[in-house]
Amino acid sequence: MSHLIRIFLVLVLLLIGVVIAAMIFDDSGYVMVEFNGWVVEMNVWSLCLSLIAIFVGLMLINLLIKTSLAAASGSKNWLGNWGDRKKKKAFTAGLIALAETNYLLAQENFKKIENEDFDGINLLAAAEVEMQLGQPEQAKSYWRLATTYEKSTLAANLCLIRDALQHHQSDEAITLIQSLSEKQQAQTPVLKLWAQALGQAGKWLELKGKLKGWKKALGNDYEPLMQQASKGHFAEIASKEGAGQLTQNWKSLPRTTRKDPAQQAAYIQQLIDQGMHGDAELALVEYQKSAPHPLLIPLFKLIKLPNPTAAIKTLESWLKQDGLNVELLSALGHIAFNANDKLLAEKALAKAIKLGNRREDLVLMASIKESQDDQQQALQLYKQSMGTHEN
Repeated sequence: MSHLIRIFLVLVLLLIGVVIAAMIFDDSGYVMVEFNGWVVEMNVWSLCLSLIAIFVGLMLINLLIKTSLAAASGSKNWLGNWGDRKKKKAFTAGLIALAETNYLLAQENFKKIENEDFDGINLLAAAEVEMQLGQPEQAKSYWRLATTYEKSTLAANLCLIRDALQHHQSDEAITLIQSLSEKQQAQTPVLKLWAQALGQAGKWLELKGKLKGWKKALGNDYEPLMQQASKGHFAEIASKEGAGQLTQNWKSLPRTTRKDPAQQAAYIQQLIDQGMHGDAELALVEYQKSAPHPLLIPLFKLIKLPNPTAAIKTLESWLKQDGLNVELLSALGHIAFNANDKLLAEKALAKAIKLGNRREDLVLMASIKESQDDQQQALQLYKQSMGTHEN
């Protein structure tokens, strides 16, 4: 419309120009054009009007051509947009079907767009569908395709690594991790899987060395992983070289290592597994001189000695400062029971059950009641334990 208005204005201005010129000049002149037997005669003003008509006509033709081309381009864009809408519709329908656990419908929709660019998200979703349908090989092929997209490469590799670990292919998992960029390898989910892979491969010493550099990134997961790595390493030493070498190896470690609660817990656990309960008791007391540690307290429950005086004395001293600590009460009850001090065990466990009502304490108390021929109370405690969770 704006183009038509401009053409109309040009036409009006040119006509006004011709009219004014005709008013100024009395002589209209004479023009004759002869071409190939054709003769055209006219005055100057007729020629001007003819030229104006030709000029305006050319402008109109130019406008018509541009409009036609724009319409054709618009049709092409509309067709392209229609195709995009169709793909997005299939993607959305697939995700909804996946969430609704309608896996066959989800599979049907994702197959329509498996070659389309959705940053690999469609491939990750399609892989999940295949896993749910019991097609792990097809899922793996989708994950591999998803690794070719920058935005989904890490997620796809994580899926491949988890799958390898699930099938106990630790070497394959480690190879996949090592193929990642340094930035990707530093991601916390990757570090956790790396630790799992090294543990599964039995590379405990290597895992312990790497965990020291991962401590900040792992946060609260550091101590359990270090405990697991240390436990595996110490078990390896004990099985190959004996309990004596285990103690020697521990003493040869740097002081900072021996002060790490996670490694202390692993060492003490191995002492207990080797039947060295006396050494384990002394280590538990020594390593907690300043205050009790959550990783070490549960190990008191595993000590089986006829007279664990040092451990009981330590636990009782802590309870004087924190008499409502369920962990300490439970630990005291278990170690007293293992030492055949049923009176102390019953007293500690009764208070622990009142405060925490945990299954292991209920079961142990029921065992004490059975030994006292109090079958009714024992049965009640067993029933009560069935409705509780493990601590």
